[in-house]
Amino acid sequence: MGKHSSRKTSYLEARRRRGDLRKRARGAQARKRGPVNWTWYVAFFTVGILAGGTIGYYAKPIGKLSAEVYLAFKQGQWQPKGAQKKKVAKSLTALSTDPTKSINTLVIGYDKGSNKGESGYCRSDVMMLVCLQEKEKKAVVLSIPRDTKVELPGHGTQKINAAHSFGGPAGAIDAVKALTGLDVNHYIEMNFNGFEKIVNAIGGVPIHLNTAINDPHAGYLPAGDLLLDGWQALVLVRSRNLPNGDIDRIQSQHAFLKALMNKVETMKSVWKAKQLVDIVSANCEMDYSAGQLTNLAEELRGFKISNVQFVTLAGTSPYIGGVSYFVADMPLLADTVTQIKQDNWISPDLKAKLESPTQRVEELNAPNADVITVLAGSKGVASAVPTVAQELTFMGHEKVYQGQSKEIYGNTVIIYRKEARDNLKSITKAIPEFANAQVVQDQQIPGKYNSPIVVILGSNFTTPNMLAIYGRVMTPAVDISNFGKPAKPFN
Repeated sequence: MGKHSSRKTSYLEARRRRGDLRKRARGAQARKRGPVNWTWYVAFFTVGILAGGTIGYYAKPIGKLSAEVYLAFKQGQWQPKGAQKKKVAKSLTALSTDPTKSINTLVIGYDKGSNKGESGYCRSDVMMLVCLQEKEKKAVVLSIPRDTKVELPGHGTQKINAAHSFGGPAGAIDAVKALTGLDVNHYIEMNFNGFEKIVNAIGGVPIHLNTAINDPHAGYLPAGDLLLDGWQALVLVRSRNLPNGDIDRIQSQHAFLKALMNKVETMKSVWKAKQLVDIVSANCEMDYSAGQLTNLAEELRGFKISNVQFVTLAGTSPYIGGVSYFVADMPLLADTVTQIKQDNWISPDLKAKLESPTQRVEELNAPNADVITVLAGSKGVASAVPTVAQELTFMGHEKVYQGQSKEIYGNTVIIYRKEARDNLKSITKAIPEFANAQVVQDQQIPGKYNSPIVVILGSNFTTPNMLAIYGRVMTPAVDISNFGKPAKPFN
């Protein structure tokens, strides 16, 4: 994360220098800021602890001083003490004064007491490194599978989740630094009891489950649109009964955390924020002070959920000496670390290599969201699906899913939720091939596909080639009669 000066720089001095460099770079004058709001702290604790999003959201404001005073009152509960504090301070990397460098926070989730006879520190169940770049307001969350094979000093070959068992958070920090080559500036760890209480306190998290969960160890959840309470959320994020085990479980965790972030963003109650801070203070440990949280809140104004990338360490899962490990793909890890250090952003090509093909859980799309699913009503029309999907993308629709219908359709059918009526009209008007399609209003099928509009191409469906479609869509932009006139949106 860049070289530090030989003289030790205090945290506050590093933050001041980063701020000064940012202001000089954009030629800005220091200006008076508005009040910091409680909801940022809730988002930091809930999202930061559970996923490491470390993002700020603002809703109903209260004074910055009041917030900082209350956090200062609480910080004694969450900060490490005694020998543990010294060990952690030795393992953590000092914050760089360079504002282009990320602030990296290791997030650890654990379930103490889940293993019989366990005492002291336990194995970690969740490990995520949050790389937050304040200058560009973007973040990368790198998930590390719990079974990742590492060498731990004094303990030989181990799974990385054992690092916390042997050395607590300091041991986990050292293991992550050795594996990735990335600095760790802060850490947050939380038990699952706190996780459950937080989800209950915010009134649950909406999610869409494509297939049911029936895990003998985690529990059962039905498929469909769900509002998860605390216990159900634990079932979702802990279930490993999947084709790729822990890798697919991490993907479920990422989807849940995006939904959690959206839910926290809508919070308006100051009292609810205070309640959540109380829950987190009693169920987590971290090195952040109240003042550091306040400084970070100031820097994260305007942070957007779309500026967070969730990625997972790539690798394979072989048996070595009769033990199942996850072995990291070191070339891909090196590429990932390089992009995080340089841009704090993962390129689309590399992200595609890091993503698992299994997708069991998705963020629940709103009934009127601009989301369309295009399905092939028969095998013969499957080749037309990507063409239609691409045309809808050209028209400006951001989320267009593709798939195969389980039932055979002779004629094209468009099924929509009543809330998506306006979007439906723009689609049927813009695409001539949909002129004779059967249009049906239904709530169940769109709910099944987590998509307000579902287009099922019948076996008799035909569409022009992509070149013709591109020309048709782009005609309004190149027609000479349009020169000098404002461009009209396609939808």
